[in-house]
Amino acid sequence: MIDRQFCGVCGGKLERRPLEGRERLICLRCQRVSYENPVPAAAAVLIDDQQRVLLVRRAAPPQVGEWCLPGGFIERDESGEAGCLRELREETGLCGEATIPLGSELSPSLQYGRLVLLGYVVPRWQGRLVPGDDASDARFFPVTDLPSIAFASHREFIERARARGVPDLGCRADPALLRGAHVLTGIGDPLELARQACRAGAGVIQYREKDGARGRMLEVARELRTITRDRGSLLIVNDWLDIALLCGADGVHLGQSDIPLTEARRLVPPGFLIGISTSSPAQARAAAAGGADYLGLGPVFATPIKEEAPVGLEVLAEVSRAVDVPVVAIGGVTADNLEQVRRAGAAAVAMVRGFADDPAGVVRRVNEVFRPAD
Repeated sequence: MIDRQFCGVCGGKLERRPLEGRERLICLRCQRVSYENPVPAAAAVLIDDQQRVLLVRRAAPPQVGEWCLPGGFIERDESGEAGCLRELREETGLCGEATIPLGSELSPSLQYGRLVLLGYVVPRWQGRLVPGDDASDARFFPVTDLPSIAFASHREFIERARARGVPDLGCRADPALLRGAHVLTGIGDPLELARQACRAGAGVIQYREKDGARGRMLEVARELRTITRDRGSLLIVNDWLDIALLCGADGVHLGQSDIPLTEARRLVPPGFLIGISTSSPAQARAAAAGGADYLGLGPVFATPIKEEAPVGLEVLAEVSRAVDVPVVAIGGVTADNLEQVRRAGAAAVAMVRGFADDPAGVVRRVNEVFRPAD
């Protein structure tokens, strides 16, 4: 390996400094990193089930402030696929599971002349969308209405991905988001509630509508799907499996009198979450054994919404020990008893009234208690 001494852009002196977990050559004058492996680089194409492509806004040269695909240089000890998935994770917070090659493109570079860029479709991913590393923003745009793209090679990869019609595009729900705040609609405007809660970091928005016109419910569910997807939160529809499937929700929450779990599982796609309401250890064990992804247990405390007698913290603790899926406490939960509920083993809490007055503040408080390491 040749140890370069001067920057190829400004001619400044290069010096080795720790950066990104490695020793990098950094220009003392312009602060650019002089990568010792300038080719190839990798770019990731993610297209969701609404035919929207993921773009990031560049926070570092070249083309600061412009939109492009997530991507960057492949390290010397990485495969193209590994480098693509690492850059995706660093710039967006999303974890890809595999890649489909889109070929290569030559891309002009001020520093290196020309770079070989490898394109990959990432057909399935999970996680919370959060810009990072060299990205100041990250969001999905309709493929038919994209902003100006910084690099011609990235535009080409997007067109190749669309032309291939790669099957099974779309994201899979991330079960880690089941921890913390489950915000149930039911009081006030569900869309505004979801916007405030998602901005504050709610992992789950559960659309709960017991009555009303089904057509209007579907419209609201689709708007909630857009809000939650843009913020990387999960959308769960309460009771109505058909609406959950039609709006592209991440899952459905079923009660003891709803369609049976085994029948629902036959109708839903892989990765689709199914939560089950339970009020006893026997129901909880049966639901977990039947394949539920999480359990709602309650009412834990007395509440005017539920007529049943509260199950109490001891039953919550018993169920949490007995099953290996997340247990969501519901019923009478408030900011004052969050710590008790967490110590009893619950992974999350679901509330209607608790989030109504101050969605953002209560979501942050719940997540402080149940997701302290996040």
